[in-house]
Amino acid sequence: MDLKQALKQLQTREGQGPAAARPGAPMPKAPLVEIFHSVQGEGRFVGVPMSFLRVATCPLRCLYCDTPHSYTAATTFPVRLAVRSLNEGNPVAADRAAELVRQVAAACEPGARQGRVSVTGGEPLVFPEFVREFGRAVRGKGMRLHLETAAIDPDALAKCVDQVDHLSADYKLPETLGAPARPELALTAGAHYGASHRRCCELAIQRGATVDVKIVLTDKVQDPSFEQALAELQAVRDKILLVLQPATPCGAAPRSVQHTDLARFLASSQRAGFDVRVLPQVHKQLKLP
Repeated sequence: MDLKQALKQLQTREGQGPAAARPGAPMPKAPLVEIFHSVQGEGRFVGVPMSFLRVATCPLRCLYCDTPHSYTAATTFPVRLAVRSLNEGNPVAADRAAELVRQVAAACEPGARQGRVSVTGGEPLVFPEFVREFGRAVRGKGMRLHLETAAIDPDALAKCVDQVDHLSADYKLPETLGAPARPELALTAGAHYGASHRRCCELAIQRGATVDVKIVLTDKVQDPSFEQALAELQAVRDKILLVLQPATPCGAAPRSVQHTDLARFLASSQRAGFDVRVLPQVHKQLKLP
């Protein structure tokens, strides 16, 4: 079984098969972990206040993952409204999720000039129809939709990209990945997700969305895989912001990238012509959600 078939099976198992996208079908649903407000945005949006909707379920197991609680969903999830919170049942319909986000935004940033909501995970593209209908609903309320994704499933992104204003796509280096949630999703020796990452960027660029590509760096990352990533991204180099993120030590990645290695990776990116930033997870340092 190839990766595309395995991902489609996962989407079907989680209730997002083709039937969910047919006209007249019920509003698509997804299991959520939380809805909250923070300044934990990715890339160019680090420090920008916005609402976040975290989807449960992820096919990957990144060694540096700091949200393992997003792998599975509880029967209810918290909606954090400034000084209070409420619990909502899982799974939740896209239009209901949009209303909950509207309430969070109204409570946490009244009078904001531009409301934004980031759909993160887990992996949102396990539920592309939910992302599409949620995006349609929140954008109808004047908000802009950010999608944070591992970017390994361009077919799923194609189903919802017309509602995406900004794509924050990961580029997963092999040294940062553990065994996936299901054996059939495992990469064979020497394989990588580069072509899928690039295709996701191309889809978002064609749609007119802004695109950031994030490469998380740990002390295990080697020059050949990093250079391979730069080569794969050359086709979209002038249309993206490349973000190098020193990993926040966590779980199976207890050490971040060494500063000498970081300097070398940064220099390689600049020589290759990328617009590049080095941005750690600021919200972790601030002890914010």
